[in-house]
Amino acid sequence: MTERRGARLPLARGPDAIWRARPELYSPAAWLFLLGLDLLPWPQGEELLARLFAAKVFLRPARLRRVLRWARVYTSGRRERWRLALATCAHHGRVLGRSAIIGLRHPDQLRPYLRVRGEEHLDAASGGLILLGFHLGMPSSDVVLRMMGHPVTWLGGWRSSPGWSRQAWRGFVGSTEALSLSEGKASRGAVLLRALRILLDGGTIYMTADGGSGREAFRVPLPGGRVTIGSGWLTLRERTGATVLPVLAHLEGRTHVVTIHPPLPSIQADVAHEACREVLGRLLTDYVRRFPEQCYTLPFRTAGE
Repeated sequence: MTERRGARLPLARGPDAIWRARPELYSPAAWLFLLGLDLLPWPQGEELLARLFAAKVFLRPARLRRVLRWARVYTSGRRERWRLALATCAHHGRVLGRSAIIGLRHPDQLRPYLRVRGEEHLDAASGGLILLGFHLGMPSSDVVLRMMGHPVTWLGGWRSSPGWSRQAWRGFVGSTEALSLSEGKASRGAVLLRALRILLDGGTIYMTADGGSGREAFRVPLPGGRVTIGSGWLTLRERTGATVLPVLAHLEGRTHVVTIHPPLPSIQADVAHEACREVLGRLLTDYVRRFPEQCYTLPFRTAGE
């Protein structure tokens, strides 16, 4: 595979370098398959992955039963339940394809398919800003925001890793200003100090509320599952007084839509986090009812898979 305009997957030259770039989470066979899909023009590889994920669930009966039970919460008829279950599995494959920018050669191919809603909340915020994402819908909201002209620093969770998708995006659009908390304890301390400085200087950080960022703060029950909210963002908010804007993303056809919601209650108004729990409960419940097929983490991740 030759290097083309705009570095992208696999971010390396020559067959040997490409093979050595294989992330640990992919087996050699899976990596070879992804490289083959990457040869196809976008979005063909993405759509093939979606169909593959919908089909392979039949090879894992326990997983199929789980997603069918979950789909029953949102549907009444048997046909609709199967449709939603398979659409949810297909979305998982589509997320993988988009995260690894399979088939994309240059950012200009994707920009017409990006939208940001609620930008007025960004404009109205003053001082440090925490954009709070969730493992629902589409990932990489921070990269979309940067591509749309909003400077954002990504902050990883204590138990998360930068992931292959972030490596791919860095090669595709340039630096994504990432701070990873997945290294040793000393490195985490340095990263947290850097995050505090960014916020105190009036900068913007993107982090996930449910990505293992510190100890559990509270849980948000949702139809067919739950979201466990970590305490990392609460600690940063407490120490810096930063404004917190919830961020959710979904697909409309092929368009990646990032929606920025109004700010969460301030520290002074939410000492016990009950106001935040209530607001996030309404927000996430509305999201999963509108886009249940894009919430594959609820039937699978909630159950520990």
